[in-house]
Amino acid sequence: MISEVNGVRNYSASKAAMKTLYWAVGGVALLRLFLTATRVVFGDGVSTVALLIFVMVIGLLAGVAIPGYFGRSHLSVSGKDIVCIKGMVSDRKVYLPVEAVKSVTMVVTPFGSRTGLNFIVFNAMGARLIVWFLDKDDCIDIYGFMNEVIGSRS
Repeated sequence: MISEVNGVRNYSASKAAMKTLYWAVGGVALLRLFLTATRVVFGDGVSTVALLIFVMVIGLLAGVAIPGYFGRSHLSVSGKDIVCIKGMVSDRKVYLPVEAVKSVTMVVTPFGSRTGLNFIVFNAMGARLIVWFLDKDDCIDIYGFMNEVIGSRS
């Protein structure tokens, strides 16, 4: 949790998840470069244009897409509403009234505290909001808070 102001809890995407995605992209890039190097060594022709396009795609992914998503992702939870802002190129804002939420599902992966690959699902009447890449403590906090709110209705 970043902060709590006037009963509104604010959360951002996990920096550990961003690092995990960087490791995954780096691993794919290294594997591809290794395969390209073996083609060069064993005499198969490698297109320079294809290699250049691959490097540009990895560069855009690592330099623009991943930091853009994690810089913009934001979740605000209060007793009345849930507001989720996410997106890479454009902002996608989702508003969900808490009265419509029927259940909350928390998914904490093994090593979730280190990887940040945890998420929470808000199941509402006719809608489902999935919030990816949360810290383990944030998932537990949101889950406990929402179960409290849902339990106090009945």
